[in-house]
Amino acid sequence: MASIPGIRSTRQRGFTLVELVAIIVLVALLAFTALPRLPDVNAMDVSSLSEQLAADIRYTQTLSMTRGDRFRINLTSATYQITDSGGVNPEIHPGSGSTSAVVLEGVALSGYSPPLVNNYVAFDGRGIPYVDASTALSANATITLTAGGSTKSIVISPETGRVAVQ
Repeated sequence: MASIPGIRSTRQRGFTLVELVAIIVLVALLAFTALPRLPDVNAMDVSSLSEQLAADIRYTQTLSMTRGDRFRINLTSATYQITDSGGVNPEIHPGSGSTSAVVLEGVALSGYSPPLVNNYVAFDGRGIPYVDASTALSANATITLTAGGSTKSIVISPETGRVAVQ
């Protein structure tokens, strides 16, 4: 039977075994080179949770300024909670809609380097950060988040209350 140009023969039905093996080897090589460059899961967790905590600190500052009253964010080694100035009455968290403390699963909070001696930062009606009922923040306060080998820091500036993730 003579072949007609432009029409495939009925015998050509798919890939050969050699072609399939070549494609599998190529995909394996690409995966082998790309896999080590993917970010560590702990680093992603620490990064996203540090951004969430920083946003909640900013929210606490905004809450204080809009209501003209002091509010604070209380920190433990694995949780934080937004409360009134006395730390007694919890405020509703804007993300969860709950008054429960936010749990940072797998991430440890620490550092509270000077001067968060009471493990909280409060904001007055002007947005100025305080470390207790009468003492304004006098130096940068640093909160450290750690999971596995990954670490992020949140820095709160005195006077302005600027919150930055580093």
